[in-house]
Amino acid sequence: MYLGRHVEMTHCSDSCYSSPAGSLSSIPGIAPRRPLGYNSSQNFFKSFAPDMAATTLEMDDIDVESARNGETRHGSEDGSELWNIFRKDRLPEDSECCVGFTDKFFRVFKFLFYIFLLFALIGGVIITRGGLQILASLLGDQDRRFVNRTITQDFISYLFFFVIAVPDALKFLQSFFMFLFGSRESPTCVRFIMIIIREGLHLFGLGCLLFKVMPYLDPLQTCLVTISVPLLPAIVNLVSYCHRKACQIRKGIKKFFNIFFLILLLPAVIIVPYTLFQSSEIKSAKRWPDKGVLVAWILISVVLLSARWIETYSFVCRRFIEDRKDKRVKDKGYVISHMASSIFRIILLIILFPTFYCQNVRGINDTYDKFMSLTKVSGLLPQNCSEFLNFSSPTVNSTVTCSDEGISYWLVIGPYLAHTIGAVLTTHFGVLASRLRMQKLGFAIPLTLATPLYVILLIVLNETDKDFVNGYLLLKADDKWLLVAFFFIGWVGQTWVCRHAWYKQREERMEFANKLFVLPHFCSPMVDLALLHSRKKRNASETEKQTETSGVDSKVYICATMWHENRIEMKQILISIFRLDHHQFQYEYSKNELKHKEKDYYTFEAHIPFDDAMETNKSTNKRGPNDFVRQFMEIVDEAASAFYQRKVVLDPPKKYVTPYGGRLEWELPGENKLIVHLKDKEKIRHKKRWSQIMYMYYFIGYELLMKENKPTTVMNPDFDDVPSIFELLSEQVKQKAENSYILALDGDVDFQPEALQLLIDRMKINPKVGATCGRIKPGGSGPVVWYQRFEYAIGHWLQKSAEHMFGCVLCSPGCFSLFRVKALMDDNVMRTYATLPTEARHFLQYDQGEDRWLCTLMLQQGYKIEYCAAAEAITFAPEEFKEFFNQRRRWMPSTMANILDLLQSYARTTKTNPNISYFYIFYQIILFVSSVLGPSTVLLALESAVASVFGVAPWLAYLLTYGPTILFIFVCLKCKTDTQLNWAMVLSAIYALLMMAVFVGTLVSIASEGWYTPTGMFFYILVGTFLIAGLLHPHEFGDLIWGILYFICIPAGYLFLIIYAICNLNNVSWGTRENKTAVLENAGQGGKKSKKKETEDEIDFVTTEMISGMIKQVKNTNVSGASCSEAFFSVFRWMNNLVILKSLESVQNIFEKSKDETDQASDQAVGKKSLLKSRRHKIPKIDPNQLDETSWATEDVRNTKISTLDQKEEKFWIGLVHHYLYPLDEDKKKVDKDKEMLAELRNKVAFGFFFLNALWLAIMTAMNEVKYIINIKITDTVTIEPLGFVFLVVFTLLLLLQFVGMLMHRHETLLHILAITKLFKRKTHDIKKDIGELAKSPVTDDSTSLNETSDDDEGIYCNESVIKEIAEKRKNDLGRSHIGHYEKRKSQGLNLRQTVRRNIKTLDRRGQRGYRNHTIQE
Repeated sequence: MYLGRHVEMTHCSDSCYSSPAGSLSSIPGIAPRRPLGYNSSQNFFKSFAPDMAATTLEMDDIDVESARNGETRHGSEDGSELWNIFRKDRLPEDSECCVGFTDKFFRVFKFLFYIFLLFALIGGVIITRGGLQILASLLGDQDRRFVNRTITQDFISYLFFFVIAVPDALKFLQSFFMFLFGSRESPTCVRFIMIIIREGLHLFGLGCLLFKVMPYLDPLQTCLVTISVPLLPAIVNLVSYCHRKACQIRKGIKKFFNIFFLILLLPAVIIVPYTLFQSSEIKSAKRWPDKGVLVAWILISVVLLSARWIETYSFVCRRFIEDRKDKRVKDKGYVISHMASSIFRIILLIILFPTFYCQNVRGINDTYDKFMSLTKVSGLLPQNCSEFLNFSSPTVNSTVTCSDEGISYWLVIGPYLAHTIGAVLTTHFGVLASRLRMQKLGFAIPLTLATPLYVILLIVLNETDKDFVNGYLLLKADDKWLLVAFFFIGWVGQTWVCRHAWYKQREERMEFANKLFVLPHFCSPMVDLALLHSRKKRNASETEKQTETSGVDSKVYICATMWHENRIEMKQILISIFRLDHHQFQYEYSKNELKHKEKDYYTFEAHIPFDDAMETNKSTNKRGPNDFVRQFMEIVDEAASAFYQRKVVLDPPKKYVTPYGGRLEWELPGENKLIVHLKDKEKIRHKKRWSQIMYMYYFIGYELLMKENKPTTVMNPDFDDVPSIFELLSEQVKQKAENSYILALDGDVDFQPEALQLLIDRMKINPKVGATCGRIKPGGSGPVVWYQRFEYAIGHWLQKSAEHMFGCVLCSPGCFSLFRVKALMDDNVMRTYATLPTEARHFLQYDQGEDRWLCTLMLQQGYKIEYCAAAEAITFAPEEFKEFFNQRRRWMPSTMANILDLLQSYARTTKTNPNISYFYIFYQIILFVSSVLGPSTVLLALESAVASVFGVAPWLAYLLTYGPTILFIFVCLKCKTDTQLNWAMVLSAIYALLMMAVFVGTLVSIASEGWYTPTGMFFYILVGTFLIAGLLHPHEFGDLIWGILYFICIPAGYLFLIIYAICNLNNVSWGTRENKTAVLENAGQGGKKSKKKETEDEIDFVTTEMISGMIKQVKNTNVSGASCSEAFFSVFRWMNNLVILKSLESVQNIFEKSKDETDQASDQAVGKKSLLKSRRHKIPKIDPNQLDETSWATEDVRNTKISTLDQKEEKFWIGLVHHYLYPLDEDKKKVDKDKEMLAELRNKVAFGFFFLNALWLAIMTAMNEVKYIINIKITDTVTIEPLGFVFLVVFTLLLLLQFVGMLMHRHETLLHILAITKLFKRKTHDIKKDIGELAKSPVTDDSTSLNETSDDDEGIYCNESVIKEIAEKRKNDLGRSHIGHYEKRKSQGLNLRQTVRRNIKTLDRRGQRGYRNHTIQE
C-alpha cells in the first residue's frame, strides 16, 4: 500500500525522468542530478507531495529586478503582501540643534541680548558724554574763579591726560599680545608713515578739544562741536563719490543728497562761534581765552579730529593698505603699526601736556598728595566744605559751601570712572554687535540716537530746574533753543554721512574687528562718533567691485574613506549624507527657484574612496566588488528609507570601469552626487593616506584645474620659475580654490548640516585658516567607550581650546575636519604629503597618523588650524580593550613624532606662521616633556600611595609598583602582540585597584598636612577646573561622570599604554577593523554566498554525486552469477568507498576556499584531481591576461551599457597612478630592510624613553630618601620637596592656562551661536522649512505627473505664499484621509525637486481654488 502510493506519486511528479526498468532511479526519492544551488528539499517535497507542491510559488514566477524596486507580480496593489507589512528604522529624528540647547532658548537669549545692546550703548554714550562734560565744566570753573592754577585744576588735567592715554595704552597692550602670539607681519613704509601722521594729528586735535575748547563751552555747545567733526570726511566722501560715479547720470539724486546733507553740517560749525561772540560770560571770567582764540581752537580740533576717519570714506587710501599680490588682504602689518602709533601718541602726549596743554602744571605726585589732603572727606564732603539744611522752603534742601578751591572727591573721581568704564564697555559691545551681524538694532540705532537723547535729557534737567551735580551740566548759553535747532539739523546731516552703518554688510559672521573698523580701538571723548565713522564702508573702486561680485559659491567635497566598516557604521554615514542632501536642497530651491539671497548656500558632492574593494572570483575568473561593497550597495536604499521615514529606492548607480578599479555613482534625491571609488589594490595604492592623496589630486588637479577653461594667466606656464604657483593661476581658479573645501570624514561619522555650516563660517572669516575641526564625540557602549568619553571631553574642553586661543590646533582629526583647497595646493603641503617613507620615523609620522602629519605641513607653511566646539560629530570608538590599545599604539608615536618635528623646525615655523609664537612653542615643549615623563610620574604616585596608605616598607612599595611594570616592559619587548595585550589587561585591572589607594592617600595627605598644602591646592584646582568646564558645557556635563573611571584607569592610559606603544614602534599595521567580514542580507539573490551556504551546497552536491556514481557502477557490474550476500557486500563496499572519497574531496575544497579568503596571496588551486570530481567544480588556473575586470559593471543594472569616463579624466587617472599611486611591489629585501630600520628605531627610542623615566624615578626617589635635609619646611605639618613642588607648579600653570583658554573659547563659541541664531522666523527661514517638509513628504496622488505641467503651472512652484499654504495643507492631509494613497512609483529614484512639485500640484488640484493666478514673489 505504501509502495503503491509512492509509485503513484512518482509518476505524477515532474521530477521523475525516464529510466530503464529496474534501475534505482525509479525508486521514490532518488532524484536526478541537479545544478549546484538547486533546492534539494523542494525537489524531495514535490516528489512526495505534488498536490501540496502545486501551490508553491515558483522562483521563476517572480521578477527579481521588479521586486527589488518595490514592484511585485503577486500581492496587494500597493506592492507589499499583508504578511510582510512590518517595518524597521522608523525612529523619531534626533534634535537638529548642534550644541544641545534648544533653538528657542537661543532665540530668546538673542532677543534679550538685542535689548541689552540697545540700552547698554545708549546708556554708555550718555554716561561717557556726561562724565567728560562734568570734568570739563569743573576745569573751566576753576579758570573762571581763580587767577592762578589750582590743585583741583591740575588734578583734573591729569585725569584728562589719562582720558587720552588709557585708550592708547590698551591698544598697545592688545597689539603687543597679538605680536607675542605670532602676528608679526611688517607694514609697508608708506602705510606706516601715513598711520603715524594720522595718529599724531588726531592726538593733537583731541588735546585741543579737551584742554582748549570743552572747559569753556556748555554741554549743548560741546555737542554741536563734536557733531560737526565729520565735516571733513563728508567732503572727502562727496569728492570720492563724484569721482567714481562721474559718468553715471542716474546717480545724480544721490549726489544731490550728499551735497545737501553736507550743507546741513556747516551750520553746526558756524552757530557755536556765533553764540560765543554773543555771550558775555567770557568777559567776566578771570583766565578764559579770547573769543577769537577759542573759535580758532574749535576749528583746529574739528579738522584734526576728522583726519582719522578720512580712510573710511576714500577708496584711494585703500591703495596704501591692500596687498599687491592679493588685494583681498587689507592692512597687512596692522599689529606693528598699532603698536608703534600707540607708543608715538603716548610720547607725544607726554611732551605736549606740560609744555603746551597745561603750562606750569604741578608734578603728578605733588598734585595727587595735595588734592587728597585738600579733599579728605567726611562722608561725601571735603574738610573745607559744609552743608546747610534749608527748612524754610516747602521741600527741605541742602546747600554746600566750600572755602577756596575745595571740591568733593567723588565729584571728580566719579565722573572720570564713569566716563572711562562707559567708553570701554560701549566700544566693546559696539564692536561685538558688528561681529555678530546685529548691526541695525545693536549698533546703528543706539549710537545714532544716543547723542540726541543726551541733549533731550539735558533740556529736561534744565527745564525742570533740577540741580544735578552742582549745576555742572546746566545750559548756560543765551540762545539755547537756537542751538538745539541747529544741533538736530547737524545730527540729520551726520546721520546721512554715516548711513553705511545701517546697511547690511557682506562681511562674514564673527569677522575680525580690524576688518570691520578702520580703528577698532576706542576713543573715549567721542566714543559714539568714533564707532560710527570708523565702521568700514563698502566704497571699493569699480575694479574691486568686479573682483568681489565675480566670486563663486562655496563648494564642499564630502570625502569618507571606507574599508571594513560594518552595516551600522555604513548606515550612519549614509544617513548623514542624505540629511545633508535634504538640507542643501532647501537652500538650493530657495536660491534658484524663489530667487532668495542665501548667504549660507553651497554645493557639495559626496565621495567615498573604498580601500581594497575588488576581489577575484576564482571559479569564474572574474574580478569585481567584494562583499563590503555589496553590503554598502544594500544599505544605500535602507539608509534613505531610514532618513525619509518611508520606503525610498534610488535609481541604480552608474557603473564605471576606471584605471584604479571602478566607480559607482548615485544621484541623491536632492540632485547631488554620491560617488564611490572602488580601489583595486592591484592597480592603485591602498590605505587611508593614499586614499586622501587620491581624492585631493582628483578634486584639485582635475576638477579645479583640468576642467577649467583658462586655469592659468599665461599659455604653457612654468611653475618652477615662480615664487608661488598662485601667481600663474587665474583669478577665477584662485577664488574657487579659496571657496572650495574638503570635508574629511571617517566611514562611520554622524553629523548635522549645521555643524558643517559652522566649520565653513570659520573658514570664511580668515583666508589663512587652512583647516577647522569640530567636537568629536565617541559613540558606542561599554567601559572602554565610557573612558574615551571623558578623555575626549577633557581633551576638547581644555587642550584644543587652549591651542585654538593661544596658537593653532596641532591636529585636525580626519574623522570630521574641513580643509581649504587653496591651502592644500600650496607649496610643501599636498605634494609633500604624497611622499613615500624612506626612513624609519617616516613610517610613524606619515602613515600611522596621516591627519596629524598633514596638519603639521600646513602649520609649517603658515596656515592656521582652528577648533569649532559648536560643530559636533559622533564617530564609533573602539569598544574592546585590545582594539583601543592598538588604535592608540598607532596614534601615540605619530603624535610624538609630529610634535617633535614641529619643535625642531620652530625657527622656520614661527617665521612663516604668524599664529605660532615662541611662547606657544614653549607651551608645547612643556606638554611634550610631561607626556614623556608620564609613566614615571604615575609610578611615583602609586608608590607613595601604597607606602602611606598600607604602611608597608619603602622597598616593598617599590617592588609592588615598579616590579610588574618592569616585567611588562620585558613582555612587550619579547612576546607576541596578543600576549602583551593580555598582560596589559590584567595589570590595568590590578593597578586600577591601587589607584583607589592613591585617592585615599591624597585625602590622608590633605587631612594630615592641612588643606592649604601644595598637593591639596593642586587637587582643588584640578577638580574645580573639571567641574567649571562641565558647567560651561551643560549638554556634555554627563561626561564628567566617567571621570571616576578615567581616574582609576590612569595606569592603563598613562603607563601600560605608553609602554605598549613605545615597545611596538616597529609594528606599523593599522590595528583596527582588520579580519572583519561583511554581512549581506540578500546574499542569495545574485550575491556571494556565505561560508555556511557554500558548505551546505557542497554537501548537497556530494550526496547527489555519490548516489549517481553508485548507480552507474551498479549498472555496469554483472552480479547475475553472484550470490545475494556477495552482491550485497559489493554494493556496500562501493557506497563506503564513494562516501569516503567524496567527503575528503569536499573537505579539501572547503579548506582551500577558506585559505583563499584569509590569505589572498595564495592563488593555487587543488593539486590532485579527484576521481569523481565534477566538471562544474574544476577551478581553472587564473591567467592574469584573461582576467575579466569589466563584467561586474553590467550586473544588476537595467541598462547593461557601461558608463565611460571622459577622455581627459581617464588621462588624469593614468598619470596620477603612474606618478604617485602605483601599487608597491612586494620586495622582500626592502621589507626586511624596513623591518630592520623600524626595529633599530624602536630600540633607540625605547632606550631613551625608559632611561629618562628611570632617571626621573631615581632623582625623585633619592630626594625622598633625604627629604629631611633638602625639603623646605613651611609649617610644622607642611613640608615642600623642591623638585616635586616645581613639577607641581608647572602642571598647575599649564592647567590654569588651559582653563583660561577654555573660558575664552567658550565666549567665542557662544558668540558664534548667537551669530547664526535667527531671531525671527522670517520668510526665507520659513520657506526653507516648508520646502523641506514638502520634499520629505510622500506624494499622495499617483495620478500626478509632471509631464502634464503647463507654462501656467511654473508660477506656483516659485510662489512663497503658495508653498507655505501647501506645506500647511500637506501636514493636515498626512493626518487624515490620504495616508493610504502614497506614491507607487518606486521604480523611479526619489527626486526632491519633483516631489516638491508633485506635492504642490496634487494639493493644488484638491483645493477649492487654484494658485496659478498668484504672482511670483521675488
